[in-house]
Amino acid sequence: MTIASGKGGVGKTQIAVNLAYLMARAGERVLLIDGDLGLANANLLLGVSCPHHAGHVLSGRMPVHRATVTFEGLFDLLPAGSALAELAELNLQQQVHFLELLDLKHQPYDRVIVDAGAGIGANVRLALALADTTVVVMNPETTSLTDAYALVKVAGQNGTGGRFRVIVNRVTLAEQAREMFGCLNSACQSFLKVELDYAGYIYSDQVIERASREQRPFVQSFPGSAAARCLETLSRRLMGDSSAGTAE
Repeated sequence: MTIASGKGGVGKTQIAVNLAYLMARAGERVLLIDGDLGLANANLLLGVSCPHHAGHVLSGRMPVHRATVTFEGLFDLLPAGSALAELAELNLQQQVHFLELLDLKHQPYDRVIVDAGAGIGANVRLALALADTTVVVMNPETTSLTDAYALVKVAGQNGTGGRFRVIVNRVTLAEQAREMFGCLNSACQSFLKVELDYAGYIYSDQVIERASREQRPFVQSFPGSAAARCLETLSRRLMGDSSAGTAE
């Protein structure tokens, strides 16, 4: 499952980190990969130190299981490098080599979540190529809508298969989320011949910023918050739990 946005600053990494926590708490063996390989973010939100990172895997210095860190015994994280320009945009040969080294089909996980970088560059296309499901994160801004459309377009041109599930983040009203999704889905159907699935929304909530400062998942620190309740519903839906209710 790749979490992508096309646009930076929409809360994509927060969603990836918190989904990893919720899915692991539900009993799945989860690996979270920070797909912005040259600019570490996920470990900062979790407050974990990372002596190793994806660059060590790519260089062949160590296998995946030695480069990962564990968050409170719940799930594993393969961190990105910190301000490493050589990892920012892998060429095709490096991408193929990295996929071979990851060997995800033979890793001991029920679910792999890739937090893609912002934009539509080479590393983002790599993250999309990994996905059985691409979760597109957008917010109510017009620029977020156009960037999400560009992401779906590039994914299609890149041969990405699987489903596109859309999360509208930082909304104040449920209707606002449905309107944004409707606009994006209509454009994708008309011009790309791609139909998207509506996964749901997450309310704008001050606890998310508080949890960021504390370097904890907000679903862990503030489980009764509006944002946490939304994400719990989304997590069940993305895991395919037929008992999950609606996000409205």
